[in-house]
Amino acid sequence: MTTEVELKFLVSNTNVSAKIFELLKTQSLAFTHQHKKLTNCYFDTPELALRQLDMGLRTRIDEGEIEQTIKTAGVVVGGLHQRPEYNVNITQAFPDLTLFPHDIWPVDENISQLQAQLIPLFNTDFSREIWQINYQNSRIELAFDQGTVSSDGRNLDICELELELLSGERDDLFALAKLLFTQLALRAGTKSKAARGYQLFANKDKPVTPISLDIECAAQQTSRYFISGVDFCLQALQQVVANYIATKKLVKLAELVDILSLLRHGFWLFNESLTLECQKLRSEISHFIQLFAWVDNALYLRELMNKTGNYRKKLEYSEQLIEQLKIEKQHFPDSLMVMQLLQSERFNKLQLELLQLIVNGSENENLIKQQANSELLPFAQVKLSDSLRELQQQMTQLTQLDAQSYLAKRQVLHRCLLTGHWFGQLFDEQLRADFRTPWLDMKQGLKELQSLWIIKQQLEKLAKNSEQTNNKVLRWQQGKVENLLTALAHSKELALSLPAYWLS
Repeated sequence: MTTEVELKFLVSNTNVSAKIFELLKTQSLAFTHQHKKLTNCYFDTPELALRQLDMGLRTRIDEGEIEQTIKTAGVVVGGLHQRPEYNVNITQAFPDLTLFPHDIWPVDENISQLQAQLIPLFNTDFSREIWQINYQNSRIELAFDQGTVSSDGRNLDICELELELLSGERDDLFALAKLLFTQLALRAGTKSKAARGYQLFANKDKPVTPISLDIECAAQQTSRYFISGVDFCLQALQQVVANYIATKKLVKLAELVDILSLLRHGFWLFNESLTLECQKLRSEISHFIQLFAWVDNALYLRELMNKTGNYRKKLEYSEQLIEQLKIEKQHFPDSLMVMQLLQSERFNKLQLELLQLIVNGSENENLIKQQANSELLPFAQVKLSDSLRELQQQMTQLTQLDAQSYLAKRQVLHRCLLTGHWFGQLFDEQLRADFRTPWLDMKQGLKELQSLWIIKQQLEKLAKNSEQTNNKVLRWQQGKVENLLTALAHSKELALSLPAYWLS
């Protein structure tokens, strides 16, 4: 048995091989190089019995040699794959389960029955270019794969890099990956070729659903809970990046900002547990939040421009306003610019450093203060109470129905809700839902208020440029704002009257 420790990345560049050679030459790294053509066939039962055991079975033909491999349950975190695997040389292209060690199977598993039901599901056929590199104190295999995953006439492209630690230190694996970021446009490969093959075999794409922000973890110590929360955020971040690349939908970028905000908020909540080196990651997360700060306004404008949107019929009264909104919309980055950012060296480096934090965890005293490992529940109650106290103080200051005053409270409400996302799952679900409902109503109301505020700003800009004001649209906008402020005031009073669920 061997346990793979490898990083997987999807590649968008051309001339990948030449760039890798140039990088190795520039860094004066010793390596060997070879090229292979690999033909792989994956097997399971029609009911995917092996898949249900979190096992993957394949045969591989490599220069006439045939090998069968079974991979058992492992761990995939942020592109780092660690899975035990068993390899056996065979003489035919159909696998024989009895050749694997008996102790890898559940006690009551009927191996003969599994063997009789095996069928081929899909193939992964690709060319593999391999560099075995001496890096620092380690031996690392870098593989560049190009080819296809195919099943019953359907195909997916393969274009990815894998870095596998053959011997030495895991941190050397991360360091070599950072070097690759300087030359190649990459993003974390969270799905293996096999996982994509199973999806293709099922002949359906997994629906792109919104990412949940609620962190769930069984850990009872603060430092371990923080590490698990970062793990959750990194996996959610990489999933939402994949979702955006698949759909190019603006709403997926909004989810990305939500995940980055949740991640940064965790670094703030657990600040006392983190050393200065670890805290530097928070400023790097903030950098990318700022780069995507335009997304909210882009979403608001898209809603205003949408012919089926809530406000479009009213806006039709002003052709000038519609044209002005179209001009504003053109100021935002396009999908190509976004893609370049999501595959940039700096964004990849941030993800890799977060992954190092997760993998090393509390074992690395350069990242987590050992003395900060206090009990989680009292810690969570204090943080939730502090956050609510700040929000209550800000909300009680709202004595007038003024749009700007309400919009100024969006950030403090956002921070309070983020604290709830970090710790809310530790407490009673129904009490939490009842408490959060009026605050979430306020969040939605403030979002709508922001859209109306954009309309007012654009009307004022038009009036300044043309010395004309569309009074009909302006009166409509003012009426909508007044009604919304009344509703927000009602939600605020209800929210302030509810007891804190974490103290019940």
